Amino acid sequence: MFDLSVVAFDGRWLLLDEAEGELGRFETRDQALKAVGDFAILDREPRHILIQDEVGEWHETVVEPPLMH
Repeated sequence: MFDLSVVAFDGRWLLLDEAEGELGRFETRDQALKAVGDFAILDREPRHILIQDEVGEWHETVVEPPLMH
């Protein structure tokens, strides 16, 4: 269910895929979550992701695909 994770690491936010590994490094958490939204566009489905913050705690969130105009 959680194929993508956003993890704080060494001052950056990593976007990780369970099958593919690291997909990108971002300056901010919001930039990493925007990238998740880009993946959500591909299958037009919300993406359930896990986010590990700077202190190592995990949080769950859903990223909806951006609206296509």
